[in-house]
Formats: sequence, C-alpha cells, structure tokens
Amino acid sequence: MDKRLLKCFRTLLFAFASIALTNCSGGDSGSETGVEEPQTNEYKAQRFTITAISPKTSTSADAVYNWEIESVSSENYSLVNTTSKEALFAATAEGTYEFKVVITDKGTTQTQKVTIAVTAETKELKSYIAKVFEFKPAPGQFVNDLPVANDGDTAERILTRANSYLAKKNGDLISLGAFGGYVVFGFDHSIVNLKGKRDFRVLGNAFWAEANPNPNSELRGGSSEAGIIMVSYDKNKNGLPDDEWFEIEGGGHKMEKTIRNYEITYHRPDPNKIPVPGGGTGTVLFTDMEYIYWKDNQGKEGFLAQNNAYNHSLEYWPKWLKDQATITFKGTRLPDNAVDESGNGSYFVQYAFLYGYADNAPNNDDDSAIDIDWAMDQNGKKVQLPAIDFVKVYNGLNQQAGWLGETSTEIMGASDLHLLGENIPTR
Repeated sequence: MDKRLLKCFRTLLFAFASIALTNCSGGDSGSETGVEEPQTNEYKAQRFTITAISPKTSTSADAVYNWEIESVSSENYSLVNTTSKEALFAATAEGTYEFKVVITDKGTTQTQKVTIAVTAETKELKSYIAKVFEFKPAPGQFVNDLPVANDGDTAERILTRANSYLAKKNGDLISLGAFGGYVVFGFDHSIVNLKGKRDFRVLGNAFWAEANPNPNSELRGGSSEAGIIMVSYDKNKNGLPDDEWFEIEGGGHKMEKTIRNYEITYHRPDPNKIPVPGGGTGTVLFTDMEYIYWKDNQGKEGFLAQNNAYNHSLEYWPKWLKDQATITFKGTRLPDNAVDESGNGSYFVQYAFLYGYADNAPNNDDDSAIDIDWAMDQNGKKVQLPAIDFVKVYNGLNQQAGWLGETSTEIMGASDLHLLGENIPTR
C-alpha cells in the first residue's frame, strides 16, 4: 500500500476513535459525571395573582410528580397541587422563587426546575371588596332597610345599591335576613393563602356583651349572628364566581347539633292576613306571631314573628320579590346560640362560635379573621387552595331570640389581611 495512503487511513481512523470517545464522555455537556443538568422553566408573575406552573415534558397518564422547594426569597407564597403535573403558585412578596419537580414515569426519573420571578403589580390594589355579584337575602327585619328598598325596585337596582354599600373602603351594613340569605362578592386581586396565617376578614357588627348574668359561660357572647363563609378562586379565568365553591369549616361545624344540607322554604305572607299579636318585652311588641311561614327538610315548620323593634320596616319580605310566592335556601345550619340569660325574656346573649364565621366576633378580634386553609369541599374533605378571588356569606342560623327577633347576619365589607400588612397566626 502507498505510504501516503496508509498515513491518511491511520489519520482518519484516529479521528473516528476520538469522536467516539468524545460522545461516550458526554461531549460538551459541562458535567464531569455525564448526568445532564435539569431543564429550567422560567415564569413571570405579579404579586397577588395565581400562576399555573408545569414542566415541559411528554409523559404518560401514569406519571408521578413531586414538587419541592429549591430556593425562595420570601416565605410569603403558596404552592399547591404539589403531586400534580400542574402546580398553582401565588405570592404576596416580590422576589425569585425556585422549585423543582421530580417526574417518575415507567421506571425512569427526570427532574426539572421552575423559576418564578414575582414583580410588583402594575396598578394599585384595593384591600376591600371590588364588586358585589349577587345579593339575595332571606326575609327579615332589615332586608328592606339595609340596603334601602323601595316599592317598585328591581333586583338589578337592589344589586347596584348593595354595591354602593359594600364596594368601598368603609362599607355600610347590609342584612342577609333569616337563615340562608346570602351575598357574593369579589376582589380586584387574589387573596393569597399563606401558610400558618389568617388571610382575610369579613366585617360585621358583632360585639361582646358588657355584662353577662351567667358567670359560668365557657364561650364569649354578646351579639354574634354567625354567617357561614364560602370561597372560590377564578379557575376558568373569566372574572365571574362560577367555579367550584368551598365552605370554611369553623368551630360550629364540629358541634353535634350542626345540620349539613339543611333546606328551608319561606312563604310570602298574604298582605290581607289578620295579624296574630303576641304581647312583647318592654316597648317591643310582637305585632304578628305568625307573620311568615317556613318549612324545612327536617320535618319542622314555624313562623318568622313580626315585631316593632328598632324602628325597622314592618315588611320583612324583600320588596323586589313581591311577586315571588316562596324563597328556598340551602346550606349548613349551625346550632342555636341565643340564650335567655335573664330568665324573663329581657336579656338574650348570642354566644360566639370559636372561629371561622362572619359577624361572629367583633371586627378587631383575631377570631373574626379567616384562614383559607379551613376550606373544605362539599363532602367535608379539606382542600388546598392557592388563593381566592370570590367570597359568599350566608346566614347559618335559624332561630328567634325573643324581642330581638330572628337572628340575621349583617356585613359591612371584607378585607385582605396580607395587603393591609396584618399578621394574625392561624389556630
């Protein structure tokens, strides 16, 4: 063989061997061990928003995911769905948040990193209610006063009026009437579910009694008219409260006499019916003991009694529903909490449930603040929510407290504790 041809052949053989060795050693991967660095996925988000994060990979339906913390610039964040491909993230503080997700699929394992750069919001956020979406009170003493309802008003006009009462920094009282009456409202941002902290507060007019004739009471009492709270986040991102609702489980939910899936129907009173007066207490008279008939799904029935207390309207049926014969409400009924501590009907104390409700404890009390982690689904199972966008409050009590009349939840607003900088530990 020609010497020059042999030399060329040897040179080519050496080059092929070098390439083979380079490929076996990992080439220019930058790893001496031959293990590839995890892929990093980058996201950008603003404070007080929910961001869906996920790895960029094709996997089977049987793949298992496990999200873990790598490095975070603040503990003021929420990460849920940590065993799903898509996790949900939200934060109240600017900074960089790094997580990794370990993916196991058909015997193989891979790791990917996710980095979220959180920046300040582009517009100033409101710590209070931005919009009332629905207002449907049950019959009650104040439903035509709080807010004011006039003859001829429509449901749309009353909703606008409810917005004028609640959608502002310093709200005015609205009444939800008897059991089941409710209001639905939302914020201009997501209220983040921070671990170990309470997240928001619904404002009411509850107060503690200045004096209680019962020195042995174990619960705090005064005027506590508990409204049950439900929460939702805007999963479909359409800006409307039409996603799944979750109920906040407060202290009263754990009591023996609590009734789940309670249902009650109120019947509009005949304006020509003859009142059945029933005496009174002091200057408060019962003008009609059989004013509004109700029947529930527990085999019970009764009446909302009409009285002349507080100079309220004597019309308990919502004026904008004057042509509706019945109104039905469903929900969780809490145990009666009103006790006649005087023994003669002159002094009632409404005892507060330990925590978890609206209009249950005064607005400056820690137990009027709510932790989103108390949320549960319709089967009573605890759920993990990254944040919430909407709140529903409904009256959870079906009782009458003597001359005070029916127990009715009142609210005057709601606030985001994190946006206000309030730091209240959870229970």
